[in-house]
Amino acid sequence: MNMNDRVLARRYALALYQSAQGLKEEKTIAEELSAAARALSANMSEFSHPRVTLEDKKSRLRAALGGKYSKRTLRFLELLIEKKRFILLPQMAVDLGKIYDEGRGVVHASVRAAHELDEGQKMILAERLGAFVGKSVVLDVRVDETLLGGAVVRLGDWTFDASLKGKLRTLRGRLAA
Repeated sequence: MNMNDRVLARRYALALYQSAQGLKEEKTIAEELSAAARALSANMSEFSHPRVTLEDKKSRLRAALGGKYSKRTLRFLELLIEKKRFILLPQMAVDLGKIYDEGRGVVHASVRAAHELDEGQKMILAERLGAFVGKSVVLDVRVDETLLGGAVVRLGDWTFDASLKGKLRTLRGRLAA
């Protein structure tokens, strides 16, 4: 996906979020769009195929979703088909989730740790990161034994490397200079 597609996907996601926000349906719409993107991922090409008629695409969409989604979400998906932007659905779902979290003051941090963190350690880390950024932080913790010790935290564009591997790399750079 090129940069123009990413920008366009974010614009569509933002427009959907703003329309849902006025009706206090942000959470529902974000969850439904994400679920629809997962449910339709195997059939994405049939909704973009040029030889399938517009009405046929819409009827296939309704059949694939089985009436489980709100009118707003279904209409948005039909609009994507009409505007020939359906291929952007997975990126839109990701962007809408991020926009929804931003609206609630929630950020996600990716943590790679040398060993499994217990709940107390996770809570302390989330609280300290939250105090640092001034928002509520949700952690995605993964074990990476190659770090040897410590952890690497990625929060948006910011990365904090407190791993033994990172410290050894820094030391090697200083000794080589």
